[in-house]
Amino acid sequence: MTASAPREEKRSFFSPLRKRIYLLILLNLLVFGNTFQNRFTYDDVEYIKKNPHVQSPENLISLFTHPYPPHRPELSLYRPLVEVTYLIDWCSSLRRSEFADLAFNDTVAMPLFHLTNVFYHIAATIALFFLVRLLYKNDSVAFFAALIFSIHPVHVENVTSIVGRAESMCALFFLLSLLLFIREWGKENLFTPYLFLSYLFFFLSLLSKESAITLPPVILIADWYLWARKRREEAGAKGGYIPVNLGRGVIRTLPYGVVFLSYLILRLEVVQRVGITPSHWYFVLESTGQRLAAMCVAALVYLRLLIFPVAMSADYNFPVRIFGPIWANQPSGFMNFWVLSGIFLLIVYVFITIQAIRKKSPFAFPLLFFPVTMFPFSNIIPFGDFMAERFLYLPSVGFVMIVGLAIQKLRRGKERTSWVLVLLCLLVAGYSIRTVIRNRDWRSGIALWTAEMKQNPKNLSVYSSLGSEYSLARKDHLIKGNAYREKGQYVKSAQHLKLAREYEDTALEYFEEAVVKNPGHHLTYFNYGGLCMEMRNPDYDRSEDIFLRGAGSTAANAQSLHVFYYYIGLLNLKRVPPRPERALFFLQKAHGLKRSQDSILTTMAAALGSVGRYGDSREAVREVLERDPANKKAIKIIRLLRQRELATRSGSEEFLDNK
Repeated sequence: MTASAPREEKRSFFSPLRKRIYLLILLNLLVFGNTFQNRFTYDDVEYIKKNPHVQSPENLISLFTHPYPPHRPELSLYRPLVEVTYLIDWCSSLRRSEFADLAFNDTVAMPLFHLTNVFYHIAATIALFFLVRLLYKNDSVAFFAALIFSIHPVHVENVTSIVGRAESMCALFFLLSLLLFIREWGKENLFTPYLFLSYLFFFLSLLSKESAITLPPVILIADWYLWARKRREEAGAKGGYIPVNLGRGVIRTLPYGVVFLSYLILRLEVVQRVGITPSHWYFVLESTGQRLAAMCVAALVYLRLLIFPVAMSADYNFPVRIFGPIWANQPSGFMNFWVLSGIFLLIVYVFITIQAIRKKSPFAFPLLFFPVTMFPFSNIIPFGDFMAERFLYLPSVGFVMIVGLAIQKLRRGKERTSWVLVLLCLLVAGYSIRTVIRNRDWRSGIALWTAEMKQNPKNLSVYSSLGSEYSLARKDHLIKGNAYREKGQYVKSAQHLKLAREYEDTALEYFEEAVVKNPGHHLTYFNYGGLCMEMRNPDYDRSEDIFLRGAGSTAANAQSLHVFYYYIGLLNLKRVPPRPERALFFLQKAHGLKRSQDSILTTMAAALGSVGRYGDSREAVREVLERDPANKKAIKIIRLLRQRELATRSGSEEFLDNK
C-alpha cells in the first residue's frame, strides 16, 4: 500500500505536477482573455483578409503549392501549415452578414482566431515545461521558466496578432522535437518511434516558419550538454573543459539534416529561391558594416525588452529607443557610442558563456540556445526587417531557462526562500499587468498605431500607418452607412456616414503630416493619393499631385515608379470628363517599366479603346490573355471591343464607362 502511494499521487487529478500545468493554463487564459474580441490588425490584413487562398476549403492543396502569401512571392516565405490553421479558423468563423439581403458577403467572427493563438501559446508553454523538467530533472526550474515564458509581455505580438501564431507554432514543434530527442538521447538506435516523431515535429516546425532551421545546431548543443553532464556525473570531475564528442553529435544530427534537405527541396520547388529578394532587404542601401553596426544597437534594445518590456513597438525603425528618454540614431559605422556598447554587451555575453561551458554549468545550454535561435534575425544574412518583438519568441526560451535556474539557485537556504518568492510574485504580477495592458493596444489598427505614437513618437512611419487605418475605418463605416440607408435605418446610416466623414478628415491630416515628416516612404503617397480619388468629393488634381510628388521624392521610390504612373493613368480615366490621352501617356510609361504587370496592360487597353485605337487595345489585351487566359478584366475588355469597334465618339466614351 505504501509503495503504491507515489503512483496513486502521480495519477491523481490534483497531483503537484498537474497542479503546475493547470496553473499555467489558467494564468494564460486570464492574461490573454481580453484578446478574443480584437480585430485583424497590421499584417493580419495582408496575410489573411487579402489572401483568398485561406478563405475556401477548395484551396487546401494549393496552400502547399504557393508562397506565403500567394500575392507576395518576393517575400520568399513558405508556411503552409500556418495557412491551414487560418483556413480552418476562417471557415469555422463565417457568420451571416446583417446585410445579407443586400448581397453582402458573410462576416468573420474573431474569437476563434484568438482562441487558436492562445492555444498554441499554451501548448508551447507546456512543451517548454516538460523540456526543462526533462533536461534539468527539476520541477521547480521547469515551472519558473514556463511561468515567465507564459506571461512575458514581449510575447503579446505573437499571441494577439493572428499572424503571430507562425512563431508559436514553430516554437511548439521545435520544442517537442528537441524534447523527444533528449528523451531518447541515451539510445544508440536513431530510428526509435519517438525519434521518428521528433523528425516529424522538426518538419512541421519548418512548415510553420523558416527559423526552425536552427534546430540541428541546437540538437548538437543538447547532445554535448547531455554527454558532458553524464561524464561529469560518472567521473565527478570539477573544472577544466569537457571534450566535445563531435562525431557522435554529428551522427545523431544527420536525420535532422535529411529532414531539412527534404524541406529545402520542397521549398525551392514552390518559392524558387532560398532567401528574400535583395530589393526587399531592410538594409538594402547600407553596407555590410553599417548593417552589422545597426544590429549591435538592436542587441541593446532586445536586452531591454527581455528584462524591462516597456515602450514596446509594432514597427522598429531608427531612431530606436534604448531606454526611457534615450534614443539612438542609425549608425554610419562602428565608431558610435551605442554600437560600442552593443559590442561590449556581446563580449560580456561570450565571456559568461565560455565560463559556463568551462564549469560545466547548467546555464551553458540556455546561454548557447539563445544566440543560435536568434541567428536568423541577426541580419548577418540580410532579410526584410530590422528587429521585432516576435523574433524573441523562440530565443526567449533560453532567457527564461536562465531565469528559472537563477531563481532556483537563489532559493537555496531557508533565509532566502521567502524574499525570492516575493520578488518572483512581484515579477509575475508586473509582467501580467503589462501584458494585459499591451493586449488592448492590439485591439484594432487605430488603437495599435495610436499607442505607437504615444510610446514611440520618433517613429516616422506611425503617421502613414494611422492615415491608412483611419482610411480603412472610413471605408468600413461608409459601406455600413450606405447599407443601413438601403434598409431604411436612417439613424444608424447617419451615424456611420458621420464617422466616415470624420475618419476621412483625420486620415487626410495624418497623410499630409506623414509626407512632411517622412517623404521617402512611398506607401504614404499610394494611400494618400488613393484616398483623394475615393473620398466623398474626389480631388483628382490633388491626387495626381501627390502621386507625382511620390514619384520624384527620393531615389528609394524608383523601384515603385510604375505604380505611381499606373495610378496617375487610372485617375485620369476616372475624371469627369476623362482625360484618356494623359492617362495613356502615364500608362505607357508604367508599362515600359513593368511589362509583366497585367493590371497596367488592361487599364491601358481601356484607355486605348476610349480614344478609338481598337487595334492597339486588342493587342494589349491579347498579351494579357497569353499569360492568363482566365483574366476576367481582359475578357470583359475584349468583348466590349467587339461591340464598340465601329462605334461613334459617344460609344467610345460608353466603352470607358462600362470598363
